[in-house]
Amino acid sequence: MALVPVVDARSSRWFHAVPRHVYAARDPCWTPVIPGQEAALFDAARNAALRATESARWCVVQNGHPIARIAAFAPHALPEAGYIGFFEAPNDLPLARTLFSVAEDWLARRQRRTIFGPITINPRDQIGLLVEGFDEPATLLTPYNPPYYAELFTGAGYHPAVGLRSYAWRPEMTDRRGMLRVGERIAARGTVAIRTIDPRRLEDEARLIAGMLNRVFAHVWGYPPVTEAEALDLARDLRAIVDPRLCLIAMHGSEPVGVALTIPDANWLIRRINGRLFPFGWLTALRLRRRIPRARFMALGVLPGRATGTAIQLMLATHRALLARGYRYAELSQVFDDNHPMRRLLERMGCPTIKRYAVFERSLSEGEPA
Repeated sequence: MALVPVVDARSSRWFHAVPRHVYAARDPCWTPVIPGQEAALFDAARNAALRATESARWCVVQNGHPIARIAAFAPHALPEAGYIGFFEAPNDLPLARTLFSVAEDWLARRQRRTIFGPITINPRDQIGLLVEGFDEPATLLTPYNPPYYAELFTGAGYHPAVGLRSYAWRPEMTDRRGMLRVGERIAARGTVAIRTIDPRRLEDEARLIAGMLNRVFAHVWGYPPVTEAEALDLARDLRAIVDPRLCLIAMHGSEPVGVALTIPDANWLIRRINGRLFPFGWLTALRLRRRIPRARFMALGVLPGRATGTAIQLMLATHRALLARGYRYAELSQVFDDNHPMRRLLERMGCPTIKRYAVFERSLSEGEPA
């Protein structure tokens, strides 16, 4: 068994092959990664987020087969914090400790004193470890992992620091609290109008949305501002699958004041083709991409100073759009545990909590060898 740094094409292939070793044929809730998609995350020319951090990767190879991996990130904007992510491993605590140790040592040499994870490059991307809700597949850009991962983290000296959760929307849910009537009364005032994004101006819309999200989430834990390059990357990546009728902007006159972003859950499609586009997976993908029955509600943000009514209007407009488009399930994720206004709104609409996540933390003492 060898611990191998990812420094060339062969070790990179090993790194990206690890998830199939951990999950394949054993976990129906796992979503394979399309070949090349994950590798693109580590190409700064294709992923603008990587330009804001230093990174390193390792994998464990046994008898010529990759069986475990980890990555470490040292964000430029947070000089004392480090992130670990892309962790995948069998249920083997000594092996997990070896992986954590090499990542921590690399971060400690860069004067990083507090380590958070799992985090995929930065906290605005995929964040947290799934700790409850293993019977439902992950929606697009949300974590999924075996239940034993939490024990590997705690066994290596980490403790939960930040909690998040996901809520479920289904078309048959009842409006016990009368939120639809509340929304109708708010809409009747006519102060805010809801529009869909214009797919012909997707890059301009991405810039507008990024600017609003940066203002809304400026004080959210770990949130790094979306750069223009990242906004354009996202527009490019989602162009093939985005449903403009599910991406909503609240307007007060000519001023955008809120946004609600929901996208079709491409993970459903990826599982149908087992993560393989060739030789025939791409035919299935083309046939089914407009018939995905699941969605992920990715973000809802209202500018500071706007009334809660704007958030209610965006939520209810999303609810109606999901019904009109025939979706059978949507996941509203990931909501921070301390985001009480958002949680109250979702719970008043009758959306149950179905998953919980945790970001783990470990502090490295000054001069401590990781």
